[in-house]
Amino acid sequence: MAISIIGAALEQKVWIRTSSPLFANLYIMLIGHPGTGKTRSIRSGRDYVRELTEFHLAPVSMTWASLVDTLVTSKRHIIRPPDDPIEYNVMYICADELGAFVHKYDNEMTAGLSAFYDNDTYEQVRRTRDVKIKIKSPLLNMIVGSTPQNLSELLPETAWGQGFMSRVIMVFSDERIVGDDFAPQVIHKSEDLASDLLQINNLMGEFHVSEDYRNAVNDWRALGEPPVPDHPKLTHYNSRRKTNLYKLSMISAIDRSNALALTKDDFNQAMGWLLEAEAYMTDVFKAGAVNADGQALDEILHSIMINDHGQGVSEQAIIRFSRDRVPVHSILRVIEILEKSGQIFCRGLNSRTGIKFYSKSHHDQEPKSPQ
Repeated sequence: MAISIIGAALEQKVWIRTSSPLFANLYIMLIGHPGTGKTRSIRSGRDYVRELTEFHLAPVSMTWASLVDTLVTSKRHIIRPPDDPIEYNVMYICADELGAFVHKYDNEMTAGLSAFYDNDTYEQVRRTRDVKIKIKSPLLNMIVGSTPQNLSELLPETAWGQGFMSRVIMVFSDERIVGDDFAPQVIHKSEDLASDLLQINNLMGEFHVSEDYRNAVNDWRALGEPPVPDHPKLTHYNSRRKTNLYKLSMISAIDRSNALALTKDDFNQAMGWLLEAEAYMTDVFKAGAVNADGQALDEILHSIMINDHGQGVSEQAIIRFSRDRVPVHSILRVIEILEKSGQIFCRGLNSRTGIKFYSKSHHDQEPKSPQ
């Protein structure tokens, strides 16, 4: 959250020059199960940026048309004598829940978000109102929260091959901090942090790239930018890792001092942030893979576990429990899948009725052969 805030506070006032000016804006998703602190982190950060003068926070819930209209009005005109003034449009999307910001996947919305990330000139003609919209220098910063399951439900598989998700840094955590809810707590906003953020928001100019920073980047690229995430859904994200590194390097430098200079220390800090996020990105896909069938299987397994008092649970009882959770024609197939996957095992057969009895398998327990 702190990284996102610094990037947002810099707006388009500072940059590094590659083939064109590159700004420190980032698209970040904080992803975790309920209760991991996403909302608290985002709301705390939002409280700080609200104190900045003429800072433009986006409404939480927006359509594509309303986002464009709001960005049109989010104009900044910076006087910087003796240099020419600069003018741009910038906005910070800071939403607790991705689903509150984007109600459904929309190709127009995601394509536009990609353009605003890249600072491309945007033009739109609305025939119904005979209105032509042109934004010469638009830029968005974004941080949103999401659960893994909500993300998987919102994004179709094709989204991972398109531009928007390739620009997003996913930060996943399933850590839950256990504390004393009744311990005395003093929660207040730090005046020092607020003052620092104000100074950051007033910085202006182009970064100087030191020789040691340039060499560190070139050495890393010559080696193939290791370690490269190998998940298929991250293929297009991988092509933008270099850009993320540059943006994080600017934020590292500003976090350290007001000097607009990139050093090898900033390369190392930015690389550490990037690799830490990437180390857990694939966990997003694992955590979000639980669909309706998977939830039904989990419920069936749980039922077997709590109803097994040492003799197993009859196949009849499993069928009765399962019929309200999976299609009737699939029940026997579900039992077969659970058995062949090693999640349950047959611990006995009633010789008179021919009914099987099943128990839930455990990693520390070898399945017993039926007697």
